[in-house]
Amino acid sequence: MHCKEIMSHNVQWILPRETVASAAKLMAFHNLGLLPVCSSDGKPIGVITDRDIALRVTGKDRLAAQTVVEDVMSAPVQFAAPDCPVERLGQLMTEGNVSRLLVLDEDGHLAGLVSLIDLFLHAPGKYAMEAARGIYAREVGARPSDHPHRASMMIPEYFHGVRDLSPDSASAGENIARVEANSVVHGGTNKLKEFPA
Repeated sequence: MHCKEIMSHNVQWILPRETVASAAKLMAFHNLGLLPVCSSDGKPIGVITDRDIALRVTGKDRLAAQTVVEDVMSAPVQFAAPDCPVERLGQLMTEGNVSRLLVLDEDGHLAGLVSLIDLFLHAPGKYAMEAARGIYAREVGARPSDHPHRASMMIPEYFHGVRDLSPDSASAGENIARVEANSVVHGGTNKLKEFPA
């Protein structure tokens, strides 16, 4: 079984210079957690997720109507080819720490989208479970092992770029989520944790 047999073909996408407000409205209307961001010829250059909007727009007090998608999108694109075997899809999702992959044709144009849910619904169960376990293991490994507690007070400097979020500060008690958010906002590794829709 191959990716093209289980992927979604009817995929909505957005141009990079459109506003985040437009993207959010499209996502709400179509009930999406992710929109591919494509150049005018349909070649993906990134994706924008509800997480991107929360961390890079709302979390930074930016105005969605005045922020363009390309300034807050996640890149590079995590993708698969239409003829990719389904057993490889789970590996790609685990390696990219995502639950959705864009599907690109041989010319780099958007051909579809495949999600962890597609694997669960259409692929042999073991491949979906392997991908889910891999994504879950990465997510759990990044969480502190403490008990639930009230969120710590925000430090105003965090929102103005004045802070040290080096690995040393993380090990010295810095909130891991804050370290990840800083990495995302300042163009770090951009290896965001995606969750199944």
